[in-house]
This record gives sequence, structure tokens and C-alpha cells, in this order.
Amino acid sequence: MREFLLVLKFELQAMLQKKSFLISTVLVAVAAFVILSIPRFFSDDDKTDAEGSQTKDKTMLIYDGSAILKNQKLVEQHFPEYKITYAKSLTEVQDKVKDKEADAGFEVKAATSFVYYVNNSSLNDATSSRFEAVLQQQYQASELAKLSYDASKVQAIYQTPVTYDTTVLGTDGMNNYFYTYVLILVLYMMILLYGNQIGVGVASEKSNRAIEILTTSCSPNALIFGKVIAGAIAGVIQTAIMLGSFLLAYQMNAGAWDHMLDKFLDIPSLVLITFALFGILGYLLFSFLFGAVGALCSKVEEVNGATMPIQLLIVAVFILSFITLQNPDTLFAKIMCYFPFSSWMCMFVNVAMGSASVIEIIISLVILAATTLAMGMLGAKLYRRGTLSYGNSVKLKNIMKMIKQKD
Repeated sequence: MREFLLVLKFELQAMLQKKSFLISTVLVAVAAFVILSIPRFFSDDDKTDAEGSQTKDKTMLIYDGSAILKNQKLVEQHFPEYKITYAKSLTEVQDKVKDKEADAGFEVKAATSFVYYVNNSSLNDATSSRFEAVLQQQYQASELAKLSYDASKVQAIYQTPVTYDTTVLGTDGMNNYFYTYVLILVLYMMILLYGNQIGVGVASEKSNRAIEILTTSCSPNALIFGKVIAGAIAGVIQTAIMLGSFLLAYQMNAGAWDHMLDKFLDIPSLVLITFALFGILGYLLFSFLFGAVGALCSKVEEVNGATMPIQLLIVAVFILSFITLQNPDTLFAKIMCYFPFSSWMCMFVNVAMGSASVIEIIISLVILAATTLAMGMLGAKLYRRGTLSYGNSVKLKNIMKMIKQKD
């Protein structure tokens, strides 16, 4: 136990003090604040005066040579933030827009045709669409009047809303989909990145012969369990800081986002507990594999190729989790929740989507925990055998021989 704690402390300190760890954590935290603060800087909120009325801080010029716009109040209703002026000529509209004396200009050519003038167009400019609605509404009213229909009554009929309420008696899968998607991605990136780092770290120790000293000073079990659990703690710390930064940044800018993410961030406690338990066990399961394979490599350059099957398995589980997310009640999804190499992600998905009972969660958790422990013991054996193997390529045949060898 003492050896394990020493290895754990040393490895954890080394991981937390790495420049890559610190820089990536800070960058993601800063990025979260910057991205979630964007609406605050780019919001185009309407300005109001002391009486609560709209402040007209923009200017619009309209050239209506044929007097087509009969209802000028309709224009004012659609453009309350504009000071609207009617030009005497088209040239006046073009010149003032070009000289930035007016923010927008229009030439009304017919009852259903106009030209929009703007100095610099932008992607989110909806001015032309709003003016189109003005002409469309006026044209419809005019044509309906010719048929002796009251345009306001016809419009009221077409715009009568249908109200409804949705009562969710079980789990709200629609709201749960968003945070489940995000947590799946977090779990996937965490296992893939940190697991590969463990494999590279073990291989680098072996390439510089440091591993020979370590194996004579500590037991293989203490070494691999210490390394893997240290990586798990470092990963949890970094992920917690990143997610915490996102949540803090959102809370500071929730008003600018109009609280649109509130319902997606209301994650049930059972989902969080399942995410933590299955996520950590899944991380440990694959980290033992990465560490064992890293010990079998003679050079750091061999790690990526040797761990490719493990990475492909993780990618496959990642894809399967999305299939489970779309169809959580299928037999395939249930099977994936009990298979230990996929249950670490698929069971969490089923819990989030409300398709797993407590008994199913416990059974899946026990199977995953037992498999993780067995993989840890197997990883320690491969770790011990691999430290004495130099120059041999990592092949399944060689791995099976090492497993069958008696201590």
C-alpha cells in the first residue's frame, strides 16, 4: 500500500505540473468565458427612454415616387428603432446611404417590388425581410378590400394560435438529449487523451531504462495501479475545472443568453452519479490496457500503432452510444449496457434517457467493476512481462504467451 501511495503521489504531481496540462486547462477555461460572453458584446438590444418608449437611433430613407405606400404607420410599426424619412429622389437615397447619413434606404418600385440600399451588408441583416413584410401586408389588405373582406379579421383568423401543454410522466428525453450528448463527448475525449498519455509515459520510461529501476523498487501492481489512478484523478480535476468554467461563465452571461440553456443544465442527480461511477470505471478499464500495451513497446514511436486497436474500440463504443441515445429501448441498447467494454458509456446514456432500472444499473456496474479489476491484474502481469521484453514488436501472439506464463 505504501508503494502504491508513493507512486500515486509522484505520478499525480508530475501530471498536474506538466505545462501541457496547465496550458490546456487555462486555454479551455478562458475559451469558455470568451465564447459564452459573445452574446453580451454582440447583442443589439433595443434602447428605451425614461418613459419606456423606443429610441429611434437609426435613420431610414424611402423613395416612393408612385405613392405606393398608403399606410406609413405600418412602416413605423415594423421599424420602431428607425427615424423614417421620405426622400424626393432616388439619388438622395443612394448618396445619403453611401455617405453613411442613413443606415438603410428603399426604393418602392411597385406594390410587390422594392430595392434595398445599404452601405455595407452583413450576414444577420434582416432589414430587407422586414420591409418585404410591410409591402406584403399592405398588398394583402388592398386585395382583400377589393373582394369586400376585412383584412384585419382575415389576418386574425390566420394568426390564431393553438395552445397546448406537454406533461412528461417519465423522463424528458428531449431535454436530456443535449447534456447527454455533451457528457458523452467529455467522457470520450477524457479516456482517449489520458489513456494514450499513460501508454506513452510507460513506453518512455522503458525506452530510457528507468522502468527497470522502478520495477526493482516497487511491485508491478503498485506501479500500474498508481499510474492509472493518478491519471484518473488528474483527468477528473481537469474536466471538473473545464466544466466548472463553462458553468460559471454561463451563470455570468445567462441574461445575454436569455437563460436558454437553463433547462439543459438541470441534470438529475442519478444521471450525474451514474456518469461519475461508470465514467471512472471505464477510464480505469481502458487505462490499464493502455499502460500494459505501453509496457510492451520498446520505443515511444511504437505506442500509437500498438494502441490503435484500443483506440478503435473506444471510437466504436462512442458511435454505439449515439445509436443507444437514439434508440434506448431496443434489445441492442440493453446488450450494450451489460457488455463491460461498452457499458461505461451506454449505461449512462440509458439512465439519462430513462430506459434503465436500478437493478439493471447495479448489475451492469458490478460486471464493469469486476472486469476493470481483472483488467488491472492482467495489465499488471503484462506490465511486469513487458518491462523485460525489448526489441519485440507488439503482437497478439506474444501477448497471449505473456498472459499464459506463470509467475
